[in-house]
Amino acid sequence: METLGIIAEYNPFHNGHLYNLQKAKELSGAKYTIAIMGGNFLQRGEPALFDKWVRTKMALLSGIDLVVELPFVFASQDAKIFAHSGIRLLNALGIVDYISFGCEESRIDFLIKIAELIRQEPPFIQRMLKCGVKNGYNYPKSREKAILDYCQKFDTIIKEIPLIRIKEILQEPNNILALEYLISLNNTKSLIKPVPVKRIGSSYSKKSLEGKYSSATAIRERIFDNINNCNPNLLDGLESIIPDTSFQVISSLLSKGINPVNLSTFEQSILYQLRKLKLVEIKRIHGIKEGLENRLKEAAILSTDIEGLIQRTKSKRFTRTRIQRILIHSLMSLTQKEVATFNKSGPLYCRILGLNKYGKIIINKLKLKSELPIIMRPKQFNLKNSSNSRDTIAKMMLEYDILATNLYVLGYNSKELKIGGQDYTNRIIILDY
Repeated sequence: METLGIIAEYNPFHNGHLYNLQKAKELSGAKYTIAIMGGNFLQRGEPALFDKWVRTKMALLSGIDLVVELPFVFASQDAKIFAHSGIRLLNALGIVDYISFGCEESRIDFLIKIAELIRQEPPFIQRMLKCGVKNGYNYPKSREKAILDYCQKFDTIIKEIPLIRIKEILQEPNNILALEYLISLNNTKSLIKPVPVKRIGSSYSKKSLEGKYSSATAIRERIFDNINNCNPNLLDGLESIIPDTSFQVISSLLSKGINPVNLSTFEQSILYQLRKLKLVEIKRIHGIKEGLENRLKEAAILSTDIEGLIQRTKSKRFTRTRIQRILIHSLMSLTQKEVATFNKSGPLYCRILGLNKYGKIIINKLKLKSELPIIMRPKQFNLKNSSNSRDTIAKMMLEYDILATNLYVLGYNSKELKIGGQDYTNRIIILDY
């Protein structure tokens, strides 16, 4: 039973995702596919455009067989933890043979060598990294400079890779995730084989549409541009850029008055939370360091919208994406202490969001092989009377998934859609084909 794993967000599922999936299946020869997907709040500190059940349906209609939720407490962290947690979850399933990921670099041998250097982290790189952070640069930039300085100074295991190529690899977001996947596969002694697929089309961060393989960022930007310009056709310009199945799913939602969501949707809730919390409480929020609580508190007092809040808070040291993650964590009251506990344990359950007829076969295999309990419906996952510390952590982890949904649905315009408890009332998405 050859099974392919993909760690993704599908925000939304577009032609690039479809290409990656089809190419990965071709390269691996895998018959079955499992997507580990972030839920309602994602890795760059933003709410998903549409909820996790909608995105699950899009993934299933495009050929994914089983969608498993990556718990919120991991899905909303930085690239390192996001990747490592996804790999730990795939490992624990016990049936995954391959993992595929899109990346800008075509040479897997280059990625493997750079990943190994990062994993080993020689003393010189450690010192230069600390120096960069101390001088006010963010972690990715400090790491990039430390690695480049090391490669210039020493005869390394990656000496055959041109320095300019190393720099390019370290600057592209999907390459960075690819490196973290490779590092985690090595650190966990995983038997899962990597199957990288070179990205085609525009870069991840490109905000304008560029043909059939435009970025998810550009697709989201176009939808909100259409909203801001009062264009009644919110999908105008996207007909050839997302698969027809995704287009139909989104069109159906919009026709029912279900609105897309972004970070600005929650700006009043975030400002309320930060204005209400005391400095000592903000300091406990995951991601807060080096007195950032003072800057964030002042920014929340002075700002009237989310953009103003971010602009007043971000710096060389604290990037926009990092600030956005902190804002989401403050909205959820997720503390540094809790995250340390979660990161140590890793994912503690396999929450099924959707499946097709092949997914049913995968579920039967999981029941025999998975190290983790399989959650088909959260209310069946009853740990109220357990005194086991692992069960206690799992319960806390699941409670954050449920809270994430309860807050996410407040972003809908329709009162009926704002009802909480949808993790209990929404059924698993099942396709019988």
